[in-house]
Amino acid sequence: MANKKLIIVFAVIIGVVIVGGLFIFFSQPEKELKLVPLQEKPKETVARVKGTEVGTGWSAKENPQEAIKEAIGMALAGKVNKAPDFAIIFASSGSDMETILSKAKEIFGNKTKIYGGSSDSRAVMTDKGFVKATEKGYEQALMEGKRGLVIMTITSKDIVFGIGSADFSVFPSVQEAAKSAILNAIKNAGKSANELPKATLVTITIGNEEEALEGITQVLGTNILLLGGTAGGPQCAVLGENSAHKKGISLAVIYTDLPIGWTFEGGFDVTDPHSGIATKVDGQDIVEIDNRPALDVYDEWLGGKIGRLFEEVKQPDLIRDLLALHPIYRKYTSSDGKNYFLFSHPWPKDETMKDRSVSTSTKIKEGEKIYLSHGTWETSINRIGNLPRNAKVEGGIDVNKKPLFGIGYICAGVLGTIPDTEREKLPILINYANNLAPFIATFTWGEQGYFPGVGIKHGNLLTSFLVIADKD
Repeated sequence: MANKKLIIVFAVIIGVVIVGGLFIFFSQPEKELKLVPLQEKPKETVARVKGTEVGTGWSAKENPQEAIKEAIGMALAGKVNKAPDFAIIFASSGSDMETILSKAKEIFGNKTKIYGGSSDSRAVMTDKGFVKATEKGYEQALMEGKRGLVIMTITSKDIVFGIGSADFSVFPSVQEAAKSAILNAIKNAGKSANELPKATLVTITIGNEEEALEGITQVLGTNILLLGGTAGGPQCAVLGENSAHKKGISLAVIYTDLPIGWTFEGGFDVTDPHSGIATKVDGQDIVEIDNRPALDVYDEWLGGKIGRLFEEVKQPDLIRDLLALHPIYRKYTSSDGKNYFLFSHPWPKDETMKDRSVSTSTKIKEGEKIYLSHGTWETSINRIGNLPRNAKVEGGIDVNKKPLFGIGYICAGVLGTIPDTEREKLPILINYANNLAPFIATFTWGEQGYFPGVGIKHGNLLTSFLVIADKD
């Protein structure tokens, strides 16, 4: 009995040391985070399970060639396969995506299939930490010039990947471009058009998301698992097979028999009684609600908060961040009676507030009913931290099981509501829910995902996460 107690005490001490070490690693100040040498990456986040090998890396270097070289070196450190089957690359807006892609292909060779695009100017993220780039978001970030880049590499005998991309400018329509991209991805995976992938990842440049999804559904149908995001800005780009596109689509298809879990969600209170009909729209702008100027109605719903904040600060960033906590949404009901909420991030179209239209980055149709919702940054950060757990629950995977890897898309508008001092906690929270499995995440300017029984949709202020686990 004494020996048994001694073993238990010893185990508890080891556990405390491990947790403390992880806390110290992830709690280091930014200047130390950017100087972490390769050999200090936590061994717990290296996945090498029954033929699957996963690595992640990052860099804050402004030179794109040096950045991708450093990130790849970190991801492949200690790996058997130096030319992985698949790589995901996300770099903060303003990065030279063309050079990043070219250098990555030079390092990897022709075997590695590459997917990805730009993240919001402020950050990118992996299990190794929150890689902060700029202080500001939106157009104001153009003045800062700092960069962040992350990569995930995967080699697996149990997963087949295919990639496809398209430049919208060389096709007669966005729908045709997206259709071509998904067909090429399926072909690239060595599959036929009638062999549907287990999951599809997508990154689209801003303004054409709904049309791109239409093209994809022409090939895959509506009952498909698709997760993705709009390339982050203000300078958006996606990675193609051979070049980066400022207006285009990058996607990857996944074929596997391994268990997959996923979630596509918002986290706002939907009990507010305010609602109205979008009676006039113009592209992604709502011009009128209930036949009145949209901004007038929206501001009334919020008790005049928009007008008061404009008079106090006249800073578009602060107004957009405020409204990210009070989004509008549309409601969809599946055939089995489950409700899904598709949120849109509204902000005044005109910075002078003279034009009373509301922009949303989504295309709400005339006649659609819209509702008002509310949130807090505390609920947002907790929701992000729970993404892996929710994904595992949806996929029927034991929440205590460590997956092989995770891939996340997190709205940049949600990031903007979280205080700067709290953002570095995001990877700590995700790591906890993800059992220290490798993950990569980008901060997006729109989100795409699947509502079961409804179809794939494009919205704002949403988050998604995909996990792939080993078989039991």
